[in-house]
Amino acid sequence: MVASESLPFAKVGGLGDVVYSLSKKLVNKNVKVSIVIPFYKCIKENIISSLELYQSFNVKMSWRNQICDIYHLIKDKIDYYFIGNDYYFFRNKIYGEKDDFERFSFFGLSAYELIFKYLKRVDIVHIHDHQGSSIPLLYYYNHQKEYDKKRTRFMLTIHNPCFQGICQRSDLSNYFNLPESLFDDGLARLDGQVNLLKSAIMLSDKVTTVSPSHKCELLNGISSYGLEKVLPFRNSDLVGILNGLNEEEFNPKNDPYIYLPFSKNNVINNKKYNKQKLCQELNFVHKDYPLFCIVSRITKQKGFGIIIQNIEKILKFKLNLVILGQGDPDLEHQLSFYCMNKDNVSLNIKYSNELAHKIYASSDFILMPSLYEPCGISQMIALKYGTIPLCTKVGGLKDTIISYNQLNIDKANGLLFDYDSNELLINLIISLNIFEKKREMNKLIHNAMNANFSWNKACEEYLRLYKQMLQKNID
Repeated sequence: MVASESLPFAKVGGLGDVVYSLSKKLVNKNVKVSIVIPFYKCIKENIISSLELYQSFNVKMSWRNQICDIYHLIKDKIDYYFIGNDYYFFRNKIYGEKDDFERFSFFGLSAYELIFKYLKRVDIVHIHDHQGSSIPLLYYYNHQKEYDKKRTRFMLTIHNPCFQGICQRSDLSNYFNLPESLFDDGLARLDGQVNLLKSAIMLSDKVTTVSPSHKCELLNGISSYGLEKVLPFRNSDLVGILNGLNEEEFNPKNDPYIYLPFSKNNVINNKKYNKQKLCQELNFVHKDYPLFCIVSRITKQKGFGIIIQNIEKILKFKLNLVILGQGDPDLEHQLSFYCMNKDNVSLNIKYSNELAHKIYASSDFILMPSLYEPCGISQMIALKYGTIPLCTKVGGLKDTIISYNQLNIDKANGLLFDYDSNELLINLIISLNIFEKKREMNKLIHNAMNANFSWNKACEEYLRLYKQMLQKNID
């Protein structure tokens, strides 16, 4: 696995959950798994287990020469290899630096050398998003004649199509020591720019994304950011696999962060207790109001554009709203302005795993009006904790939520709507009405907790694809 983040060492979004949870399931099925991630400052300062220097080598990026120190440890039966270079990775942030492209170019070059020079018998390199997507291109350039007969196979998983590793023609030589002919012949070119994700799409044996609906959206040009021009060429090797949920971390029965654990048998009373305690902690005046939450990165993709457009109308309803997250500074400032001096909203611009767990366990509803959502993890966590999702009809949200329509109370576990201000407000009103009908509300809560998002099914699907890929070597 080559990724920019992975639990339990570095996590910004759902990617870190996916890489770790899938790897953990695979090793339990006797697959030998290694995870390659950068050796970030947050890892270096907190790692206390046995860490060994595995290799050191020089990485040349045109005129740049940087030393790469590879550190290794085994945790949860997974081999972790950390790409170390303080100049690039000893930063306060994982993403969002001005030189991110150069940082992850170094990461891709270093991971390539580690995998193909120092590791023994790598059958499959599974790349997650664009940060490692230079690896198939580097391999192709160095092994063009025997590329189709290569022993090592590549899989690419697209978690977020918005970020594609885009640079200019000259950057192929400037960062990767590659000839500009790879741009000229179209392999690494999309819309007049170098696109590393496009090259990985074309060169990987299998391409996956993280829900069946998102696969269809990518092919149809819905929030695909130009990838609809490329992916149809790989349609026979493109698969949508719904992510699972780490049910060891997110389990209300034994969650150490929440005020009072609960199960389906006692969810109604115990969830009410959690809500009362959280409302008290967040200083809400009307603690009996329905509690809505947003736990998310504060970005337009996550729907904060439509939230901010309607925040004044939302806060006029008899409800409490708690927001937890951080992201776009402009959106943070707008939220701060509109939430100022309101007694029914708690704005928490920060990352707090403990508070997130408390919010999931205490809220009645979660708002996820995403512009696009390849899979989504927040709605899965919310369902596990009996919190009813109000979400847009996109990607994995559509694949995990059965929308309530008054006739399907035996199955419904949330509300789905189009990305539209009126739709958002209408569904808020519907949810407030449901909250008053205790029998319906309780049924939705139990339906939510019955949802099964185990990684077992996804793991079996990935194993099937891995075996298909390796079958080519036998054939």
